[in-house]
Amino acid sequence: MQPLNGQASARPRVSVIMANYQAGDKIVPALESVLAQTMPDLEVIVSDDASQDDSIALVRARMAADPRIRLIENPANRGPAHCRNQALAVALGEWVAIVDSDDIIHPERFERLLAAAAHHHADIVADDLLLFHEDGSPPRLMLGEEARGSFAVSAQDWVLAGLDGSPALGYLKPMIRAERLTRFRYDEALRIGEDYDFVLRLLLAGARMVIAPEPFYLYRRHSASISHRLSVPDMEAMAQRQQDLADAHQPLPIELSAAFARRLSELRSGLRYEQLVASIKQRKPADALALLLRDPAHLLRLWASFSEGRRRRNAQPIAPQSRDLIVLGGQGTSGPGKLVPDYVPPHLVDWSIPRPRSTWCELAAHAKGRCVALDQAGRYAAGFIPEAILDKPEVAS
Repeated sequence: MQPLNGQASARPRVSVIMANYQAGDKIVPALESVLAQTMPDLEVIVSDDASQDDSIALVRARMAADPRIRLIENPANRGPAHCRNQALAVALGEWVAIVDSDDIIHPERFERLLAAAAHHHADIVADDLLLFHEDGSPPRLMLGEEARGSFAVSAQDWVLAGLDGSPALGYLKPMIRAERLTRFRYDEALRIGEDYDFVLRLLLAGARMVIAPEPFYLYRRHSASISHRLSVPDMEAMAQRQQDLADAHQPLPIELSAAFARRLSELRSGLRYEQLVASIKQRKPADALALLLRDPAHLLRLWASFSEGRRRRNAQPIAPQSRDLIVLGGQGTSGPGKLVPDYVPPHLVDWSIPRPRSTWCELAAHAKGRCVALDQAGRYAAGFIPEAILDKPEVAS
């Protein structure tokens, strides 16, 4: 690890860990969204994984304007878990937040998540992901339309997430109380699933977690993120890690033990499927046939994967969303424009009641659009538009 640049002098409230590998110019809006937080008492540690593009030059240019940015340059590519561990080793904040170098966060994200954590006395707090697509596909909410008020997450909930019809919570980007991390680091043997494993170990150690369903985290879906697939070594590492965790925490409560067994079964099935795909690609028909005979259901999965790939290849380009000016205002505003829910300050939020999440999902379809915010409600709503261009209103708010 090369020396850390931009050493902070005082303990910030939040340390933002941003692992980077060749994010290119996407790292600029990611950094800007962090630095524009209404809770400015923070540092952002960019831990670079030996990028060969211009992303580090862009980080250095931003560092010259804002001393809250710190940079670690790793000499060799070793994966996101290693990068995050390097950043955790030097993080000074009371809380640690994970933000990826190609994503964007709402301007009030940290202020509101800290309020939710205080209300629920939580050690880990996360929000929903608002998935927006560079190809113009409709945005969607990772937790689905059913999520309502805030809810607690146990170790059992975390293990079963994605298996029992619930959303796969391992994709969430949590904020974690730093005092909980003294003995914890990411497992560098995992290049996939390292976030899931990290949070699970914290929950098994007694950390309290809550999820606020407001989608303050804007998760960018682009060609690199969509095309990535698991490999046999990835699946082997994930299955082995799950088994090791179960063994290390024996005896487990009956319900948690059953949850572990179910996830391990799913991981092993996934491993056999990746072995089947590898056998087909390597033109080993005997191996492929043996795997299909062991689990004939994989034939349907193969067909679904083939059909999805063909659909993507044959899909017609989606027309970009109109870049017409969007005028946003609360219920008390008048005139043309889109009415949005009235603004609720962070300290007045009732975390137990539903929030208007579908409205934010609709706004996200206007990525990079120009908008005018007539009042505080409009400014808050604009934060859900990725890379929004805010114009000053012609009339006072």
